[in-house]
Amino acid sequence: MPRKLMPQKGYSASFIVRLILASACLFAWAAPAAARHYYSWEKKPEKTFHVKARTRLWMASTSAQVRSSMFTPSSWWTPPSDNISRGSTYDFKSMDAPLLLFSLETQPLRGFSLEFETGDNKFSKGKYYEHDWLHATNQTLFLLNGVVWDSPQHRDYAKKEMQTSGRARQYSAAAYLNVYKTGGFSQDEWYELEHSLDLFVGYSWYETKVRLFNGNKIMSTDFFLPTAPVGPMTGLDSRARMAWYGWRGGFRERAVLGKNFFAEARFGFGPTMKYRGENYWNLDTALANPGVRNAATGILTEFEISASWKFWKQFRAEAGWMVWAYRAASGRETYRYADGSTWEGTLNRVKATRKGLYLGLSWQY
Repeated sequence: MPRKLMPQKGYSASFIVRLILASACLFAWAAPAAARHYYSWEKKPEKTFHVKARTRLWMASTSAQVRSSMFTPSSWWTPPSDNISRGSTYDFKSMDAPLLLFSLETQPLRGFSLEFETGDNKFSKGKYYEHDWLHATNQTLFLLNGVVWDSPQHRDYAKKEMQTSGRARQYSAAAYLNVYKTGGFSQDEWYELEHSLDLFVGYSWYETKVRLFNGNKIMSTDFFLPTAPVGPMTGLDSRARMAWYGWRGGFRERAVLGKNFFAEARFGFGPTMKYRGENYWNLDTALANPGVRNAATGILTEFEISASWKFWKQFRAEAGWMVWAYRAASGRETYRYADGSTWEGTLNRVKATRKGLYLGLSWQY
């Protein structure tokens, strides 16, 4: 009896679908990470570092100004007046020199890091101007030399000019906490876009020491007492010291612009920064040393923006712009005399600015 032929069964649609899915899963498991990343828009793992060393050469332009005043006794004037102030303005200009900065940042925990920074420079060819002035709104002043001033406002009755050189140093520490971060999404390994935001709190200390020499009196007006004549200040070799220190806080924004390109911006604010100043005048034998001391509490503002390029392994080259500005609206000025007596006046204004471009190199692991 002939065998009965059975019809062959074809593959069902569900079986074919299961076979395709199994093959796709096998390919995804066996394919290299680069291929999986390209086809699946896979999120890249978060980048982090353990240690980051950074050095920068800051072409800083630096200046500072201190202004103090006192209300004069009414008995000094004829007719008597108690609304006339006398003061001095100390202008430190052109204290420009490259400032070398070195920082080290370590990240013991993901999203938390500690940074320490130090900087140093030496400058020369600076300028110092000392203005002695009167302020007497709606008053008429009759000077000893016969000149009449009507309603002078911050009008100089004496002025000095000196050359300066010196040194600036700074130390700072900060703790950063990451509060926001976007993941990097990419269709291939050649481009990604992500950024992160850190909050920070830290402490800063800045100091500038200045030597004053080659001085000249360039204005001398006998207003109510004789002033020294115009001419060179023979033997001048005096010193000044200015320091700013205190707590500050702010934020730092970092962005990845491409495979090897990065950007960073940082803003810091110190609302209670202290200022301390000291002047040592070697030609004024009536003063002790330091003969003049200044103290104030003011505001510090810091801003920085930069772009960097990873050119080899863990090394990056960077360029940026940075500004540091201190302002105080009130304080005190104290004169200490050789006989042990003191006199205290009002510090009307203190300001200092350091700004400029910088170039840098960093390494991170």
